[in-house]
Amino acid sequence: MNNKKTSRILSSVLALSLMAAPLLAKGESQYATVKGGGLNLRETASLQAKVLGQYWTGTWIEITEKGDEWCKVKVAGKEGYMMTKFLNLGATGTTYYVRTNTGIGLNLRQAPSMDAAIITSFPIGTAVTVVQKGSAWHKVKVSEQEGYMSSKFLAASKAPSYTTPLATPVNATLKNINGGSVVNFRLYPGMKTKIIKAYPVGTQVKVLEKGVNWSKVEIDGQQGYVSTYMLKF
Repeated sequence: MNNKKTSRILSSVLALSLMAAPLLAKGESQYATVKGGGLNLRETASLQAKVLGQYWTGTWIEITEKGDEWCKVKVAGKEGYMMTKFLNLGATGTTYYVRTNTGIGLNLRQAPSMDAAIITSFPIGTAVTVVQKGSAWHKVKVSEQEGYMSSKFLAASKAPSYTTPLATPVNATLKNINGGSVVNFRLYPGMKTKIIKAYPVGTQVKVLEKGVNWSKVEIDGQQGYVSTYMLKF
């Protein structure tokens, strides 16, 4: 009699456990951001489980298993569970383009922060695939590399071109309309972009693309930009 009673109790406990367990679908990792304030990362998929940490709105997390009620996630080097309703899954697979007001290339960073390490930089007009949208940062994939880019410098349309390709490159020499003895050769068009090197007035260059304010040129086998006003044709 006692054995039958014990068996019924165990069966009931098992049934309740199955009802409470999250239905998690295994597959490729997805990315999301926390919404709704501070969200607890728990050791198991239960409100009674140990809290491993608390993360605020906008925190990026990686979803390894997704369920209707709970998701198994990775965040800040920890693994655990978060409630699905407090995760902003966002849109994925959208193509955006690098757009900056100064013509400076946009940095791809290891984490969604201005203090995060820079992986590399991409020029204006570069197409990127948005893996996960966020308010201030998007997780993107570009040239087989994944990282984070500031959302305010990404747009759904390409930026207007600074230059027009020439059918045939033409030769020109550097001049300085301000009376200086050198001209800055830059990585991208724009007065605040990185200077590759300062070349003396009179240096011969090959003009590949010409614009009103900037032209793409080749000097000593390297391509970059100089102010069109500093070119003598």
